[in-house]
Amino acid sequence: MSGLPSLEPPFGERDRAGMAALIEALPDHIEQALERNEFEPWRAPVREPALLAVGGMGGSAIAAELTAAAADRCPRPFLVVRDYRWPACVGRDALVVLSSNSGNTEETLALADQAAGRGASCMALASGGALAERARAHSWPLHRLPGGMPPRAALFHGWVPLTLLLADLGWADDPRPAWREAVALLRDRRRELGMAVPEATNPAKRLARALHGRTLQLCSGPGAVAAVVTRWRQQLNENAKVFAHSAVVPEHNHNEIVGWQVQRPATRAIGLLLLRDLEDPAEVSARLDLVAEFAARQGAAVHEIRGQGESRLARLASLVQFGDSLSLHMALLGGVDPTDIASIDQFKRRLAERKSVR
Repeated sequence: MSGLPSLEPPFGERDRAGMAALIEALPDHIEQALERNEFEPWRAPVREPALLAVGGMGGSAIAAELTAAAADRCPRPFLVVRDYRWPACVGRDALVVLSSNSGNTEETLALADQAAGRGASCMALASGGALAERARAHSWPLHRLPGGMPPRAALFHGWVPLTLLLADLGWADDPRPAWREAVALLRDRRRELGMAVPEATNPAKRLARALHGRTLQLCSGPGAVAAVVTRWRQQLNENAKVFAHSAVVPEHNHNEIVGWQVQRPATRAIGLLLLRDLEDPAEVSARLDLVAEFAARQGAAVHEIRGQGESRLARLASLVQFGDSLSLHMALLGGVDPTDIASIDQFKRRLAERKSVR
Protein backbone atom coordinates (compact mmCIF):
# COMPACT_ATOMS: atom_id res chain seq x y z
CA MET A 1 0.00 0.00 0.00
CA SER A 2 1.56 3.28 -1.11
CA GLY A 3 2.46 5.89 1.46
CA LEU A 4 2.95 3.43 4.33
CA PRO A 5 6.33 3.05 6.04
CA SER A 6 8.84 0.44 4.97
CA LEU A 7 9.03 -2.75 7.02
CA GLU A 8 12.72 -3.24 6.31
CA PRO A 9 15.35 -2.57 9.01
CA PRO A 10 16.97 -0.59 10.44
CA PHE A 11 13.92 0.62 12.36
CA GLY A 12 15.80 3.29 14.28
CA GLU A 13 13.55 5.71 16.13
CA ARG A 14 10.47 3.72 15.17
CA ASP A 15 11.59 1.01 17.64
CA ARG A 16 13.58 2.99 20.18
CA ALA A 17 13.41 0.36 22.94
CA GLY A 18 14.30 -2.60 20.72
CA MET A 19 11.12 -4.71 20.67
CA ALA A 20 12.20 -6.18 17.32
CA ALA A 21 15.37 -7.58 18.90
CA LEU A 22 13.37 -9.12 21.76
CA ILE A 23 11.07 -10.88 19.30
CA GLU A 24 14.06 -12.14 17.30
CA ALA A 25 15.46 -13.57 20.54
CA LEU A 26 12.41 -15.68 21.47
CA PRO A 27 14.15 -19.04 20.87
CA ASP A 28 17.07 -17.82 22.96
CA HIS A 29 14.63 -17.02 25.77
CA ILE A 30 13.41 -20.63 25.76
CA GLU A 31 16.96 -21.90 25.96
CA GLN A 32 17.85 -19.47 28.75
CA ALA A 33 14.76 -20.47 30.74
CA LEU A 34 15.64 -24.16 30.44
CA GLU A 35 19.20 -23.49 31.57
CA ARG A 36 18.07 -21.37 34.51
CA ASN A 37 15.77 -24.12 35.76
CA GLU A 38 18.57 -26.67 35.39
CA PHE A 39 20.82 -24.71 37.74
CA GLU A 40 18.11 -23.31 40.01
CA PRO A 41 15.21 -25.81 40.12
CA TRP A 42 11.89 -24.30 41.14
CA ARG A 43 9.97 -26.99 42.98
CA ALA A 44 6.60 -27.07 44.68
CA PRO A 45 6.55 -27.06 48.48
CA VAL A 46 3.77 -29.71 48.41
CA ARG A 47 3.50 -32.86 46.35
CA GLU A 48 -0.24 -33.50 46.10
CA PRO A 49 -2.18 -30.22 46.17
CA ALA A 50 -5.93 -30.32 45.74
CA LEU A 51 -5.59 -27.81 42.90
CA LEU A 52 -3.13 -25.45 41.25
CA ALA A 53 -4.11 -21.78 41.06
CA VAL A 54 -2.00 -19.17 39.25
CA GLY A 55 -2.72 -15.52 39.92
CA GLY A 56 -1.51 -12.78 37.59
CA MET A 57 -2.48 -10.13 35.07
CA GLY A 58 -1.69 -9.33 31.44
CA GLY A 59 1.63 -10.60 30.16
CA SER A 60 2.32 -12.28 33.49
CA ALA A 61 -0.85 -14.38 33.29
CA ILE A 62 -0.71 -15.53 29.67
CA ALA A 63 2.10 -17.99 30.43
CA ALA A 64 -0.26 -19.74 32.84
CA GLU A 65 -3.07 -19.73 30.27
CA LEU A 66 -0.78 -21.36 27.71
CA THR A 67 0.46 -23.90 30.26
CA ALA A 68 -3.05 -24.82 31.35
CA ALA A 69 -4.29 -25.01 27.77
CA ALA A 70 -1.58 -27.46 26.73
CA ALA A 71 -1.92 -29.64 29.85
CA ASP A 72 -4.97 -31.74 29.09
CA ARG A 73 -4.35 -34.56 31.56
CA CYS A 74 -4.04 -32.68 34.84
CA PRO A 75 -5.56 -34.91 37.55
CA ARG A 76 -6.79 -31.91 39.53
CA PRO A 77 -8.08 -28.43 38.67
CA PHE A 78 -5.72 -25.82 37.20
CA LEU A 79 -7.11 -22.30 37.64
CA VAL A 80 -5.83 -19.03 36.21
CA VAL A 81 -7.16 -16.06 38.19
CA ARG A 82 -7.00 -12.47 36.92
CA ASP A 83 -8.57 -10.67 39.85
CA TYR A 84 -8.02 -9.21 43.33
CA ARG A 85 -9.64 -12.23 45.00
CA TRP A 86 -9.38 -16.00 44.81
CA PRO A 87 -12.48 -18.14 44.44
CA ALA A 88 -13.53 -19.90 47.63
CA CYS A 89 -12.05 -23.22 46.49
CA VAL A 90 -8.50 -21.84 46.80
CA GLY A 91 -7.69 -22.69 50.39
CA ARG A 92 -5.17 -24.37 52.64
CA ASP A 93 -4.90 -27.48 50.45
CA ALA A 94 -4.20 -25.49 47.24
CA LEU A 95 -0.87 -24.76 45.56
CA VAL A 96 -0.78 -21.10 44.59
CA VAL A 97 1.61 -19.48 42.10
CA LEU A 98 1.80 -15.68 42.16
CA SER A 99 3.03 -14.31 38.83
CA SER A 100 4.13 -10.70 38.37
CA ASN A 101 7.07 -9.79 36.17
CA SER A 102 7.68 -6.50 37.96
CA GLY A 103 6.72 -7.93 41.33
CA ASN A 104 4.54 -4.87 41.96
CA THR A 105 1.25 -5.71 40.23
CA GLU A 106 -1.54 -4.48 42.51
CA GLU A 107 -3.96 -7.34 41.89
CA THR A 108 -1.28 -10.02 42.26
CA LEU A 109 -0.04 -8.60 45.55
CA ALA A 110 -3.63 -8.66 46.84
CA LEU A 111 -3.86 -12.33 45.80
CA ALA A 112 -0.54 -13.03 47.54
CA ASP A 113 -1.75 -11.59 50.82
CA GLN A 114 -5.05 -13.41 50.56
CA ALA A 115 -3.37 -16.75 49.79
CA ALA A 116 -1.05 -16.33 52.76
CA GLY A 117 -4.03 -15.50 54.97
CA ARG A 118 -5.78 -18.70 53.88
CA GLY A 119 -2.74 -20.81 54.65
CA ALA A 120 -2.20 -21.96 51.06
CA SER A 121 1.18 -23.23 49.89
CA CYS A 122 2.64 -20.50 47.69
CA MET A 123 5.29 -20.00 45.03
CA ALA A 124 6.27 -16.85 43.11
CA LEU A 125 7.43 -15.78 39.66
CA ALA A 126 8.90 -12.28 39.68
CA SER A 127 11.95 -10.25 38.68
CA GLY A 128 11.91 -8.48 42.04
CA GLY A 129 9.65 -5.91 43.67
CA ALA A 130 7.20 -6.40 46.52
CA LEU A 131 6.28 -9.93 45.44
CA ALA A 132 9.90 -11.09 45.71
CA GLU A 133 10.04 -9.48 49.16
CA ARG A 134 6.91 -11.35 50.23
CA ALA A 135 8.40 -14.60 48.89
CA ARG A 136 11.53 -14.09 50.98
CA ALA A 137 9.53 -13.15 54.08
CA HIS A 138 7.30 -16.25 53.79
CA SER A 139 10.05 -18.59 52.47
CA TRP A 140 8.07 -19.22 49.28
CA PRO A 141 9.97 -20.81 46.36
CA LEU A 142 10.84 -17.90 44.07
CA HIS A 143 11.72 -18.22 40.40
CA ARG A 144 13.41 -14.93 39.59
CA LEU A 145 12.57 -13.67 36.11
CA PRO A 146 15.11 -11.61 34.17
CA GLY A 147 14.43 -7.89 34.45
CA GLY A 148 14.91 -5.18 31.90
CA MET A 149 12.22 -6.15 29.39
CA PRO A 150 8.46 -5.60 29.12
CA PRO A 151 6.49 -8.46 30.72
CA ARG A 152 4.93 -9.36 27.38
CA ALA A 153 8.42 -9.84 25.89
CA ALA A 154 9.41 -12.21 28.72
CA LEU A 155 6.67 -14.75 27.99
CA PHE A 156 8.89 -17.82 27.65
CA HIS A 157 10.79 -16.99 30.84
CA GLY A 158 7.53 -17.59 32.70
CA TRP A 159 5.99 -20.23 30.44
CA VAL A 160 8.91 -22.68 30.52
CA PRO A 161 9.17 -22.94 34.34
CA LEU A 162 5.41 -23.39 34.69
CA THR A 163 5.48 -26.37 32.33
CA LEU A 164 8.41 -27.82 34.28
CA LEU A 165 6.48 -27.31 37.52
CA LEU A 166 3.56 -29.34 36.14
CA ALA A 167 5.96 -32.14 35.24
CA ASP A 168 7.53 -32.01 38.69
CA LEU A 169 4.07 -32.45 40.21
CA GLY A 170 3.51 -35.45 37.96
CA TRP A 171 0.66 -33.67 36.17
CA ALA A 172 2.37 -33.63 32.75
CA ASP A 173 5.16 -35.28 30.81
CA ASP A 174 8.67 -33.82 30.84
CA PRO A 175 8.34 -30.80 28.49
CA ARG A 176 12.05 -30.39 27.81
CA PRO A 177 12.11 -32.42 24.57
CA ALA A 178 9.23 -30.33 23.22
CA TRP A 179 10.94 -27.12 24.27
CA ARG A 180 14.15 -28.19 22.54
CA GLU A 181 12.09 -28.82 19.40
CA ALA A 182 10.59 -25.35 19.79
CA VAL A 183 14.04 -23.74 20.04
CA ALA A 184 15.16 -25.37 16.79
CA LEU A 185 11.85 -24.60 15.06
CA LEU A 186 11.74 -20.92 16.03
CA ARG A 187 15.35 -20.43 14.96
CA ASP A 188 14.57 -22.07 11.63
CA ARG A 189 11.42 -19.95 11.27
CA ARG A 190 13.52 -16.78 11.52
CA ARG A 191 14.56 -17.53 7.92
CA GLU A 192 10.96 -16.61 7.00
CA LEU A 193 9.92 -14.27 9.82
CA GLY A 194 13.20 -12.57 10.73
CA MET A 195 13.26 -8.79 10.76
CA ALA A 196 15.82 -8.70 7.95
CA VAL A 197 13.75 -10.99 5.67
CA PRO A 198 12.26 -8.81 2.89
CA GLU A 199 8.53 -8.19 2.88
CA ALA A 200 8.15 -10.02 -0.44
CA THR A 201 8.98 -13.34 1.26
CA ASN A 202 8.06 -12.57 4.89
CA PRO A 203 4.51 -13.78 5.70
CA ALA A 204 4.23 -11.70 8.91
CA LYS A 205 5.15 -8.49 7.10
CA ARG A 206 2.78 -9.23 4.22
CA LEU A 207 -0.08 -9.99 6.59
CA ALA A 208 0.56 -6.80 8.57
CA ARG A 209 0.25 -4.73 5.41
CA ALA A 210 -2.89 -6.60 4.32
CA LEU A 211 -4.51 -5.91 7.71
CA HIS A 212 -3.47 -2.27 8.09
CA GLY A 213 -6.47 -0.05 8.74
CA ARG A 214 -8.86 -2.94 9.31
CA THR A 215 -10.75 -3.85 12.48
CA LEU A 216 -9.29 -7.13 13.72
CA GLN A 217 -11.15 -10.23 14.85
CA LEU A 218 -9.44 -13.44 15.96
CA CYS A 219 -11.02 -16.85 16.14
CA SER A 220 -9.96 -20.42 16.88
CA GLY A 221 -11.20 -23.69 18.24
CA PRO A 222 -11.23 -24.39 21.99
CA GLY A 223 -8.26 -25.84 23.82
CA ALA A 224 -4.63 -24.92 23.43
CA VAL A 225 -4.91 -22.59 20.44
CA ALA A 226 -7.54 -20.49 22.23
CA ALA A 227 -4.82 -19.38 24.66
CA VAL A 228 -2.67 -18.28 21.71
CA VAL A 229 -5.61 -16.24 20.41
CA THR A 230 -5.57 -14.38 23.74
CA ARG A 231 -1.83 -13.81 23.36
CA TRP A 232 -2.29 -12.43 19.84
CA ARG A 233 -5.03 -10.08 21.02
CA GLN A 234 -2.86 -8.79 23.86
CA GLN A 235 0.13 -8.26 21.56
CA LEU A 236 -1.94 -6.43 18.98
CA ASN A 237 -3.34 -4.25 21.78
CA GLU A 238 -0.01 -3.43 23.43
CA ASN A 239 2.47 -3.45 20.55
CA ALA A 240 0.34 -2.21 17.65
CA LYS A 241 -2.05 -0.08 19.75
CA VAL A 242 -5.12 -1.43 17.94
CA PHE A 243 -8.37 -2.96 19.13
CA ALA A 244 -8.70 -6.68 18.52
CA HIS A 245 -11.60 -8.94 19.40
CA SER A 246 -11.23 -12.66 20.04
CA ALA A 247 -13.72 -15.53 20.06
CA VAL A 248 -13.71 -19.32 20.18
CA VAL A 249 -15.91 -21.85 18.41
CA PRO A 250 -18.27 -23.53 19.03
CA GLU A 251 -19.56 -20.78 21.37
CA HIS A 252 -19.04 -18.18 18.63
CA ASN A 253 -21.49 -20.08 16.41
CA HIS A 254 -24.31 -19.77 18.93
CA ASN A 255 -24.36 -15.97 19.03
CA GLU A 256 -21.59 -13.99 17.35
CA ILE A 257 -22.07 -15.64 13.96
CA VAL A 258 -25.26 -13.58 13.64
CA GLY A 259 -23.06 -10.48 13.38
CA TRP A 260 -22.13 -11.72 9.90
CA GLN A 261 -25.77 -12.00 8.83
CA VAL A 262 -25.95 -8.60 7.13
CA GLN A 263 -23.27 -6.97 5.01
CA ARG A 264 -22.39 -3.47 6.18
CA PRO A 265 -19.49 -1.08 5.66
CA ALA A 266 -18.22 -2.31 9.04
CA THR A 267 -18.09 -5.96 7.95
CA ARG A 268 -16.13 -5.03 4.83
CA ALA A 269 -13.53 -3.31 7.01
CA ILE A 270 -12.82 -6.38 9.19
CA GLY A 271 -9.75 -8.55 9.02
CA LEU A 272 -10.58 -12.01 10.37
CA LEU A 273 -7.67 -14.15 11.54
CA LEU A 274 -8.37 -17.85 12.03
CA LEU A 275 -5.75 -19.70 14.08
CA ARG A 276 -5.84 -23.39 13.31
CA ASP A 277 -4.05 -26.47 14.59
CA LEU A 278 -3.59 -30.04 13.41
CA GLU A 279 -5.24 -31.21 16.65
CA ASP A 280 -8.48 -29.37 15.86
CA PRO A 281 -11.24 -32.02 15.86
CA ALA A 282 -13.20 -32.49 12.65
CA GLU A 283 -16.25 -30.75 14.08
CA VAL A 284 -14.15 -27.72 15.04
CA SER A 285 -12.49 -27.57 11.61
CA ALA A 286 -15.93 -27.64 9.97
CA ARG A 287 -17.12 -24.78 12.16
CA LEU A 288 -14.03 -22.66 11.40
CA ASP A 289 -14.50 -23.33 7.67
CA LEU A 290 -18.04 -21.99 7.91
CA VAL A 291 -16.99 -18.94 9.95
CA ALA A 292 -14.48 -18.12 7.20
CA GLU A 293 -17.18 -18.57 4.55
CA PHE A 294 -19.72 -16.37 6.36
CA ALA A 295 -17.15 -13.59 6.95
CA ALA A 296 -15.81 -13.63 3.40
CA ARG A 297 -19.35 -13.48 2.02
CA GLN A 298 -19.88 -10.20 3.89
CA GLY A 299 -16.68 -8.67 2.58
CA ALA A 300 -14.20 -9.37 5.37
CA ALA A 301 -10.58 -10.17 4.58
CA VAL A 302 -10.05 -13.70 5.92
CA HIS A 303 -6.62 -15.10 6.73
CA GLU A 304 -5.71 -18.49 8.21
CA ILE A 305 -2.55 -19.18 10.21
CA ARG A 306 -1.44 -22.63 11.28
CA GLY A 307 1.12 -23.62 13.87
CA GLN A 308 4.16 -25.61 12.79
CA GLY A 309 6.03 -28.37 14.57
CA GLU A 310 5.45 -31.88 15.84
CA SER A 311 4.77 -31.35 19.55
CA ARG A 312 1.91 -29.23 20.86
CA LEU A 313 4.28 -26.91 22.72
CA ALA A 314 6.36 -26.31 19.59
CA ARG A 315 3.26 -25.52 17.53
CA LEU A 316 1.99 -23.08 20.15
CA ALA A 317 5.41 -21.45 20.35
CA SER A 318 5.49 -21.07 16.55
CA LEU A 319 2.13 -19.30 16.62
CA VAL A 320 3.33 -17.02 19.41
CA GLN A 321 6.39 -16.11 17.34
CA PHE A 322 4.24 -15.31 14.30
CA GLY A 323 1.78 -13.22 16.34
CA ASP A 324 4.54 -11.26 18.06
CA SER A 325 6.14 -10.52 14.67
CA LEU A 326 2.79 -9.49 13.19
CA SER A 327 2.09 -7.10 16.07
CA LEU A 328 5.50 -5.45 15.67
CA HIS A 329 5.05 -4.85 11.93
CA MET A 330 1.55 -3.49 12.49
CA ALA A 331 3.03 -1.06 15.00
CA LEU A 332 5.64 0.06 12.47
CA LEU A 333 2.99 0.54 9.77
CA GLY A 334 0.84 2.49 12.22
CA GLY A 335 3.70 4.77 13.21
CA VAL A 336 3.57 3.82 16.90
CA ASP A 337 6.34 2.72 19.28
CA PRO A 338 5.76 -1.01 19.90
CA THR A 339 7.19 -0.84 23.43
CA ASP A 340 5.41 2.25 24.73
CA ILE A 341 2.40 1.67 27.02
CA ALA A 342 1.80 5.23 28.17
CA SER A 343 -1.95 4.63 28.47
CA ILE A 344 -1.45 1.79 30.98
CA ASP A 345 0.99 3.92 32.97
CA GLN A 346 -1.46 6.83 32.96
CA PHE A 347 -4.32 4.56 33.99
CA LYS A 348 -2.32 3.28 36.98
CA ARG A 349 -1.46 6.83 38.03
CA ARG A 350 -5.10 7.92 37.81
CA LEU A 351 -6.18 4.88 39.79
CA ALA A 352 -3.63 5.63 42.50
CA GLU A 353 -4.82 9.25 42.65
CA ARG A 354 -8.42 8.15 43.21
CA LYS A 355 -7.39 5.84 46.03
CA SER A 356 -5.31 8.54 47.72
CA VAL A 357 -8.31 10.89 48.09
CA ARG A 358 -10.66 8.30 49.57
